[in-house]
Amino acid sequence: MVEPGSPATGASLARRLRELRLSGFSGVRLTQAQLAGALSQDEPVATSTLSSWENVGAPALPPPSRLSAYALFFATERSLEGGPHLLSTDQLDPAEEQKRHEIEQDLLQLREAGAGSSAADHQFWRFDAPITVICSDLRKSDALKLGPLSDEDNPNFADLYSYGDLDALLELYGHLRATNPDLPVTPRRRPTAADLTNHLVVLGGIAWNDVTRRLNEMSSLPVKQVEDARIPTGEIFVVGDDPDKVEFLPNWQNDDPGTVVNPGVLVNDVGMLARLPNPYNSLRTLTYCNGIHSRGVLGAVLCVTERAVRDANEQYLEETFSGSDRFVILMRVPVLGGTTVSPALRSPGTVLFSWP
Repeated sequence: MVEPGSPATGASLARRLRELRLSGFSGVRLTQAQLAGALSQDEPVATSTLSSWENVGAPALPPPSRLSAYALFFATERSLEGGPHLLSTDQLDPAEEQKRHEIEQDLLQLREAGAGSSAADHQFWRFDAPITVICSDLRKSDALKLGPLSDEDNPNFADLYSYGDLDALLELYGHLRATNPDLPVTPRRRPTAADLTNHLVVLGGIAWNDVTRRLNEMSSLPVKQVEDARIPTGEIFVVGDDPDKVEFLPNWQNDDPGTVVNPGVLVNDVGMLARLPNPYNSLRTLTYCNGIHSRGVLGAVLCVTERAVRDANEQYLEETFSGSDRFVILMRVPVLGGTTVSPALRSPGTVLFSWP
């Protein structure tokens, strides 16, 4: 059996990088110098460095940001037009973006195997006290018809019928339980006073949870979420006030958001990942996984739970915020073929805003 972190596992990534260079584009065999020149648009890299990454006998692991650049380069043959170069992510069409994501996920997974990481290495969701996950209460919406099983007087009542963002909750709950096997993890629509003194994780926005609205006010977040007539299906993110206000909106196919009843096709949502001290107990943390839509909420969760990206994203957070328990990130969350893509924070164009 091959142990994680052994040369054999690192060699898998080395072989894949060499394969991309030699056959990533049909009929084109790039030299290491040509590829190094293209990747140097993002950040200078020497030909000898590429050689070390492709060295099967003694492979060096590229940083995740370099693998994201590889994925961007090999996502489209347009990278060769006028000489090898990097495009920006917003220049990719949907098929190219899908290919970029697939290559990036493949390379990051190979890197994770080569680095020999394990669940014990992941610190973002590791806590020292009970955890309360505060979810949206769908019963607060006048537009949704939840059916009889959400009625507490119904003998077949199921509490989860009235929880919002169930995809995000399922993903996060399983990860929290696996990472903190000795601690209680409790989802709540209506947290008790005792619940609020735990480590808190808020899923979703302010629209359908009064507790979330109150936490936002107490935490003095630099990002607001407000209704906007241009986006009938969610609340947009806003930073600052007039005249310096900056708005962050989702992207739609054909720039058509549609209506609440007949929404358009969402291409990119906006997600928010934030960590602050818990205003009810300064010894505990408050973490936000939020979005304009449920896609953004799920993307914020996947950012630090999805196996393919979580190590690189945790490293990015550590490097960017130096282990601080006070930060906010707004991120682009791609939606491809109805699937929410796990954001890689080092990928160009993913981080839209960060504080402090």
